[in-house]
Parts: sequence; C-alpha cells; structure tokens
Amino acid sequence: MKSVLRSTMMGLLGMAALVMTAGSPAQAAFVVGGENGWQMTYDGMINVFMVYTTKSNQAADDQRQSFRIRTGLLPSIFAFNVKSPTINGVDYAARIGLYPQVQNSGTRTGLGPGTGNDLENGGTSIDVREVFFTADGKFGQFLVGRALNLYQGKNILTDMTLIGNGVPLNMTGGGVDLGHIGYGYTYAAFGPQFRYTTPDMSGFKVAFAICDPSKIGGSTTVENATVINQPRFETELSYVRKIGEVNLNTWLGGLYQEASFNSRAKKVNSIGGAMGIQATMGPFEALLSGWGGEGIGMGLTQDDGEALDAFGEERVAFGGLAHATYQLGKAKIGLQYGINYQYETENDDRLVDQVTKSKQALTAGVYYSLNKYLTLVGEYTRAENRYYNGYKETMNVFSAGTVFTW
Repeated sequence: MKSVLRSTMMGLLGMAALVMTAGSPAQAAFVVGGENGWQMTYDGMINVFMVYTTKSNQAADDQRQSFRIRTGLLPSIFAFNVKSPTINGVDYAARIGLYPQVQNSGTRTGLGPGTGNDLENGGTSIDVREVFFTADGKFGQFLVGRALNLYQGKNILTDMTLIGNGVPLNMTGGGVDLGHIGYGYTYAAFGPQFRYTTPDMSGFKVAFAICDPSKIGGSTTVENATVINQPRFETELSYVRKIGEVNLNTWLGGLYQEASFNSRAKKVNSIGGAMGIQATMGPFEALLSGWGGEGIGMGLTQDDGEALDAFGEERVAFGGLAHATYQLGKAKIGLQYGINYQYETENDDRLVDQVTKSKQALTAGVYYSLNKYLTLVGEYTRAENRYYNGYKETMNVFSAGTVFTW
C-alpha cells in the first residue's frame, strides 16, 4: 500500500475510539456533577494484542514473519464528556477524546509520540480525534466539530473485528491495525463538520453533513487533486426497528465532492454510496454491508493512493462485508468475509507500477466477556491482495489480546 495510506491510517486511532464509544453501552465510570445541573463524565478503554503474521509476496519473491505486541483495530482512549441541564427544551453536550496506542514502531527505543510518516521509527502516538458539541431537542440533533464521518461510518461500526485486530497495517507495528478496512469497506475517518439529524420517525432518521473537504489522491508518483474550494457533502438514511423477535438495523449513505489540480484545469469527483443491514435474533447476529463509487480508493476514502490513475482519472471501486456470529454464554464466536475490488482505467495498462485488482480477507474470531469491563479476544485472519499483472500477496495473521473498558 502506498505510503500515504500507511501514514494516514494513524487516523484509525480516532475511528476506533468512536467505534468503541458508539458500539457498546456508555460506562460513565466517573461522574462529576454540580448543583446547577451540569455533569462531567470520563470513559476510556485500553486494548493490547499479541500479533503473529506470515506474509508472502509473489511479486518480490519475499516471505516474512513478524511478532508484535501492539494496539489492535481499536486504539486506547481517555475521553471527557460534558452535559448541560435542559435549557429552553434543548440538551447540550460536548466530547473531547485522547487516543493513544501502546507500541513503539520498529525499535525498542522509540521515544515520544510517533510522527505522521514515521511508522518505522516513531514511538507511541496520541491523537485528538473527537472535538465536538451537540444540541438535542424536538427538532432533532445538531452536531458541530470533529467527529466520525457519515459515509461508511456504520460499515466499520458493525465490523465483527471492531474489538479485534483483523488485517495488519504493516509488519513493523507502527499505527493501529486494519480490522477489515480495505477488505470490505474503506476508512470513514474523522473530520470537521456541521451535521443535522432529524428526530426519530418510527425508526427512520435522516442525517446530512457539510464536511471539511479532502484532497482526492492518486499514487505518490503522480499529482493529487488538492485544489478544494467547496465542501464535501455526506448523507445517511437509517432505519432501526424491532420486528417480532428480530432487531433490525439498516442504513443507506452517500458522498459527493469535487477537487481539481494545481497544474491544470481539470476536475475530478468523489462520488459514492454505502449500505448495510444487520439483524439480531436471540444469540444470532448477521450482517451484510457494501459500498461503491469512483474517486474513493480502496483503503482510505478519497485520500488514497488508488483513487486516481496516473493521468488523474477516477478509478471505480466497490466492496462488501458479511458475517455471522453466535453468542454462546459469555463467548461470541463469528466468521467474517470481506472484499474490495477495483476496475482498471483505460490508462492503467500503461502504468509501470502494479495496479491492485482485489483485496479480500476471511476472519474467524472468539470474543469472551470475562466481565462487563474485560473482553478476551482470539482471531485468525487470512488475507489476499491480487494485482492486474497476475501477482498476489497473502497473509496469515494470528492475534490474541484483551480489551478493558470503563
């Protein structure tokens, strides 16, 4: 994967943080209140994994092995939350979160926070990924600040490997790992935005966000579309309902943005859609989610080395994720498969670099809740990257670790 993908994947620190907050009941372990009705709460999480990986690269005739003790897909987190009393029928709240990871990168003596591009030698990293406030009332909700983006946000929130490890980002240990990012969906990322969500309408909600735009990225050897003079627009329609014994969670989302190049008067677009359906009945849970678009990329949304070809043309890509889980006492067992696929452009056959055709991964996992605060995790993942020149790359990943929340 291109270096831009590796460096920006540090954003996984933040993604996983919100994922953990949104994906499990709020613990609010520490609450400080005042006589005037204001409250401050603190929540957090620490996760640590042992990860053993074997990797075979046919193009380079290379076989490698790696063992690391590191952060999984989720980062660790320490977050501050403030909630106001009801003021003229409106409830205000704010959240600021710090998101560290536990490992050094490629060296025992990596000291201090790692820097953006230094995944080989940097020390531990810490990021601020959520800085926002909300206003809730009969009108719905307004959210202003830095938060998880709508487009493909629920695709990662419903990933079975959310509290696991999944596919490694790299062999050195820098950055958090991928779960199934790039192998069933693309990374939604956190970003500044103004978002409005309607009130609940018998299970239906509609959200619309005006977002800080992103460059639309080609490979590191060609120019990126970095002239961005208008917002990125994202939207999501969701429906949550219990039908008989089945709890249903569905969503449909979209993204649109334009960008152009500094050196020429050419515009490119990022346009994409995403969907998903999750159903739970007793101990069984099943998920099917998908996405597609052009100028999106295969790993990071937009800011990706494969969103554009060497001539600045948008590549078309799509993917999907499916899993089934079963709750057996305190243990949840599951099997998940995901794949991302992209088409070559007419220009790609003239490229010297290999162009990715598909990235797919199969994960089997066991997630054991020792108590309501501590979860033990064991996973096996088999991942495969295929290229249009016929080469392929395979990985076998064994991971075991703990997730502690409060």
